[in-house]
Amino acid sequence: MRRDQLAFLLGGLAFGILFGYGLFHAVATKPVVAPPGAAAAIEGPKGPAAPTQAPLGGGGGGSAAAPMIAEINALKQALKGDPRNLPAAVRLANLHHDAGMFEQAIPFYEKALELAPHDADLLTDNGICHEQLQRFDEALVLFRRAQEANANHWQSLYNIVVVAGFHLGRIDEADKALARLEQINPGAPNLASLKAGMARMKAGGAAGGPS
Repeated sequence: MRRDQLAFLLGGLAFGILFGYGLFHAVATKPVVAPPGAAAAIEGPKGPAAPTQAPLGGGGGGSAAAPMIAEINALKQALKGDPRNLPAAVRLANLHHDAGMFEQAIPFYEKALELAPHDADLLTDNGICHEQLQRFDEALVLFRRAQEANANHWQSLYNIVVVAGFHLGRIDEADKALARLEQINPGAPNLASLKAGMARMKAGGAAGGPS
């Protein structure tokens, strides 16, 4: 076995262990590293899977991780063969994101954004990765870019409120985003608790976000 093949195999096995662990501890909506009681992040809609997607399967850790490792390897090969393969880059980013592997997801989101720089969903999901890693300024920049790309993108507005208001204490920016969010999507999930948390922040209860 050549040295590069051995390194690839060992890397795949290590990733499989980590990925399987992350997969079974992931949740549908990612929690934000936020003050007690603060709101959860709201993701942008995920794009369609790349054509190379393998079935995810069910069952225990090993049996579920194997098809994902195969899918990831296939997607990486597809992206290597065609660096402009946007669906492959997006799928790789989303797989890592959904497994809670935010640091590993970011380079694939960045690759996807090289190909689709004005995609508000990709910008928002990449921002959430930075948010989860407590890189709040970087997250806010990405959420603002999502708004520049699509002023009606309510998920990025929601996350601006959470990051600007609860994490960074930039109440004016959070207030403006909240007003715009209520205008374009009055039925947004957790909007009432988000508003209540902002009211407490402005009343001096900075430690309490939405409940």
